[in-house]
Amino acid sequence: MQIKDFLKETNGSYILEKVLNKDKTWLFLHDDLEVPKEAVEILQKVKSGYPIEYIFEEVWFYGDRFYIKEGVLIPRDDTEAVLERAIKLINEKCKTKSEKCKVVDCCTGSGVIAIEIAKHTNAKVIATDISDTAIEVAEKNIALHNVDVEIKKCDLLNCEGKEIKADILVSNPPYVENSWEKPNEFEPDLAFFGGDDGLDIVKELILKAKDLKYKAAVIEIGYNQKELLSGFLKDKVESFEFFNDLAGNVRGVEIIF
Repeated sequence: MQIKDFLKETNGSYILEKVLNKDKTWLFLHDDLEVPKEAVEILQKVKSGYPIEYIFEEVWFYGDRFYIKEGVLIPRDDTEAVLERAIKLINEKCKTKSEKCKVVDCCTGSGVIAIEIAKHTNAKVIATDISDTAIEVAEKNIALHNVDVEIKKCDLLNCEGKEIKADILVSNPPYVENSWEKPNEFEPDLAFFGGDDGLDIVKELILKAKDLKYKAAVIEIGYNQKELLSGFLKDKVESFEFFNDLAGNVRGVEIIF
């Protein structure tokens, strides 16, 4: 197969740029060359359903490059709506360094939310996860981006018997229904499933944050969970507001306790 034919494939250009260490211009100027066997094999693996992010161990989020590997949830662009809402809330609550907030990113996964919050706010950021693999990946990303983020192994907000107290909770927790079919078999179940209606962990987090006297929270949820969560929240918090992603779908909730 020649380069010009390979470029017609989804992800073709990206694969060749990585395998050949060349840019798009070079590929177009040399599109009559044969494609290396390695690139063809990678394309077939991707077509079989294996995430391309795991193959090259990189993912882009909020304009930045991050390390990723199998066993950790691949960040989605939709989650950028949650990040932006969190940054806005934190900057409103912590306007100066003298008002430095403590923020916990619970279920941090690869650490992308915690890292971007550290970059775009004055907050002291703590990232937590129960997965050893996620903690390993998050640690590498924290070092890669040279930010001040503390990482802890915790079961939600419980870290080896000690609860984390902070001002603001941010989380992209497992929130899909147990009956939901995953987009691929390679990402961890732990990062997706949240019970029959998907909200078991979301509700637990909200109640725990309230009990620990957090001031506010920004939590990612599913597009179809607004009504269910509204009923749960209405008698438990001071106020709450749902917000959408760029596609216009419900993507999260901002809570004032």
